[in-house]
Amino acid sequence: MANRVRGKQRPEEPTDLEFTIDDLHVPESFLRADVRVKDRRHLVFANDQQVALLSKAKTWYVQYVDATFRVVNTPFTQLFSVHGYVKSGGSVKQVPLVMVVMSGKKAKDYSKV
Repeated sequence: MANRVRGKQRPEEPTDLEFTIDDLHVPESFLRADVRVKDRRHLVFANDQQVALLSKAKTWYVQYVDATFRVVNTPFTQLFSVHGYVKSGGSVKQVPLVMVVMSGKKAKDYSKV
């Protein structure tokens, strides 16, 4: 029920890649890059703390979730994330530190991102 109420406050879902990102719905400096490769578009998201943790990580781990799992909506086809291990107290956990919604899966897309 709460999601339905919040849904009325969210902007419309994009139907193509030529949309403007509404700054009212994205926290300041969370959108790190709006990458374009020909007719494809990729949005990179991470907050300052996530970027700081990633810069300290010895190893990065990459995860791809494509449209088969319906994690992202059209016009995007995939969620790409970069993970790192974070230590807190006596625990170490692998957490996503950068997320990218991608509209293409070509080698040039990954290189540019």
